[in-house]
Amino acid sequence: MRKTVVEIIINTIKKKNNMETILSLLMIATIVVFIVDISGAVDSLKTALKWILTKGRMSDSNYILKPIDCSLCMTFWSCLIFLLITNHFTLFYVTVSCLIAWFAGIIKNTILLVEDSVTTIIKLIYKLIDKVL
Repeated sequence: MRKTVVEIIINTIKKKNNMETILSLLMIATIVVFIVDISGAVDSLKTALKWILTKGRMSDSNYILKPIDCSLCMTFWSCLIFLLITNHFTLFYVTVSCLIAWFAGIIKNTILLVEDSVTTIIKLIYKLIDKVL
């Protein structure tokens, strides 16, 4: 009996170890997106490198330092390194890593959406407390 590609993918996803690996890849992507896009650590690193390499002569801070300041690139390479370390380097997981890296912008927007939502809820709670008191 021949299995279709969809059946193979579904059977691969159903295994517990596979789901743990996919969740680990998603967590790695979230951490990388936070560090690269949100925290500002990469901008500080770029400023320090610019100062060290040019001895303060370069005034333009608008330059690209790939793959360090690209969340898509860093997510992809971090996921690949994780797969190599955990011996899960297969075509399926490389494809999952590519898809997760492709969604780096969506992950960033989701983090910012959660932050804005929590801020709005806290402001509403403060307004309710002010009305009660």
